[in-house]
Amino acid sequence: VAQRQEWNLLQEYYPTKFFFDSMVIREQMPLLIELNVIYRQKEDSFVRLLNKVRNNNMDADDFEDLHLRYIPGFRPERDESFITLTSHNNQADQINNLELERLFTSAFTYEAEVMGDFPEHLYPAEANLVLKEGAQVMFLKNDIEKRYFNGKIGTVKTLETDKIVVETDGQYITVSKDSWENTRYALNKADGKLEQEVMGSFTQFPLRLAWAITIHKSQGLTFEKVMIDAGAAFSSGQVYVALSRCTSLEGIVLLSKIPNSAILSNEEVVKGQQALTIKGSLAERFEGARQVFTQQLLEDIFSFDSIYLALQGLLNAVKQEANKFNSDGLDWLLAFDQQFLAIQSVGKKFIGHIYFMMKEEPVIEKNEALQKRISDAALHFDKELSILFNSIKSHQLITEHKDAALEVNNALLETITCIYTAQYYINYCKEAFAISLFLKHKLQFSLPKFNISCYASGKTQVINKGGISNFDLFETLKRWRDMVCEETGMAIYMVANQQSLVELANYLPLTKIDLSKISGFGKAKIEKYGDDLLEVINDYCAQHNLESNINSKVLDHNKEKKSKATNVVKVDTKRVSFELYKEKGSIETVAKERKLTFSTIEGHLSHFVAIGELDISEFVSLDQQQLILNAIKIHGSLSHKTLIENLPDSISYGQIKMLLALEATT
Repeated sequence: VAQRQEWNLLQEYYPTKFFFDSMVIREQMPLLIELNVIYRQKEDSFVRLLNKVRNNNMDADDFEDLHLRYIPGFRPERDESFITLTSHNNQADQINNLELERLFTSAFTYEAEVMGDFPEHLYPAEANLVLKEGAQVMFLKNDIEKRYFNGKIGTVKTLETDKIVVETDGQYITVSKDSWENTRYALNKADGKLEQEVMGSFTQFPLRLAWAITIHKSQGLTFEKVMIDAGAAFSSGQVYVALSRCTSLEGIVLLSKIPNSAILSNEEVVKGQQALTIKGSLAERFEGARQVFTQQLLEDIFSFDSIYLALQGLLNAVKQEANKFNSDGLDWLLAFDQQFLAIQSVGKKFIGHIYFMMKEEPVIEKNEALQKRISDAALHFDKELSILFNSIKSHQLITEHKDAALEVNNALLETITCIYTAQYYINYCKEAFAISLFLKHKLQFSLPKFNISCYASGKTQVINKGGISNFDLFETLKRWRDMVCEETGMAIYMVANQQSLVELANYLPLTKIDLSKISGFGKAKIEKYGDDLLEVINDYCAQHNLESNINSKVLDHNKEKKSKATNVVKVDTKRVSFELYKEKGSIETVAKERKLTFSTIEGHLSHFVAIGELDISEFVSLDQQQLILNAIKIHGSLSHKTLIENLPDSISYGQIKMLLALEATT
């Protein structure tokens, strides 16, 4: 059922609102089984008449037979449980209210209890149910004790605050309040299963006034005595629904004649029914459908398409943030992709063999040759998928940027989940394949929780030890850094990035003066973390009888400067500002000596903050850094004007630019 505004969107994708034009039906016709035994009606003449109404094949004699039940001004006796079916809501409400007013007994109002999220248009019963003793009512639910069912008609005998007694078919039923739930379903990515979430509840007596209801609401219900006012029917099939609710033609009273115009056929439904007309015997159709289903089942197992799609998502996510990932990780990902594509290529070829071998014997349980090939293939692919699984579990993708890690982590989780799932299905195929047993195996699937991340903090990284002199110390410092980041919520670069950790392990600074020569460490960071770091490094040196190597840091830096000087003829104005700042220690002094503006010098120094030669904390306090990061999360980083307008006056454009420059490289 699509409302007008919904259909305005859906009609771009579907030719009609009917199920037979859904994508799944059009692309893959299901095995159709026609149910042709009628249980509600027993009279052949009435069944014949109903079929003529449904197919819009009524002639003059048929209308004459139908209108024998037209009794204008008919009013049933009080002990007769007739219900009136109308084409419009206002007609039904009018009849119910009028009949209720005719009763001289006292009115009781029962208010529904609505909890949580339960929209009014979804209410399954009246929010304020007004009843009187003697009122004709209909049950709105099936009773778990089977005393009544949805659509059963009765008469109210007694009304109390917490219970209502209804007489139906000579029995007295005590009715209590019942509840309906408004639920929604969501996919639990942890185990791959649908979970039901209760949004709200509606509690009320499962009753409604039932002297009259609309034809629409009567669908699915059965009545023995019914009055029908369908002369103003406006929808295809409406007259058929109304007439077919009754068990016999004698139980029907027409309050208005049914004109030709009220019996409508929807051309789209007629065409859809013709397209769905069953051809051939059920046995033949079942055999063909089973073969197609088996082929599709095996194709899903051995094509590994779900892994392919997940891996494409991972490649795209990393590609968008490639400059924020380590080069070793990027190389690993490309090699991993090629490794998977080679596996998938073999799987696709094997599917071709499956189709060929099923021509000989389409029932897989009887095809011993195919069973053997599937078992052998499963043993091969199980090993290959195990290699893929272990590879991605210990992947080498590393970033020190939380935002970049977020999307890539989701893609990593999706990829490892798909590999695990594919291997679960492959494992079943090692034994004799039977469709029913495989489907049972599939239902028993349970997805474990995977802890997989590319964020440097907390990640077990694959690092080139050759570039680190004291690797044990490096790992100790990294664990300390990760713990600080986890406890404080700070970004990695605000504590110590990987370059800083490598230099700490290589050059072994033993004093705060030594520490100031390490990339990324300025006064603020040394003040905050210096004592902890120096204690760890001093203990390590004492245990291993090592001395500080900080002087080689200075020599390495001078060699780098000399190399750059011989290769670059043009004066690097940023470097000039940097050297002056290191000497003078003040942006104002550098700006005065170079006769440049304060903001220009800030811009020069931003470059060295970004590459780790200056600690941003010398220019932007940790509190200010956090304020700027929070503003970026809310307003984005494209408009500096927007950021400055939403930050305290103490924060300048230059400070924002410095942090953005650092963010872009970490």
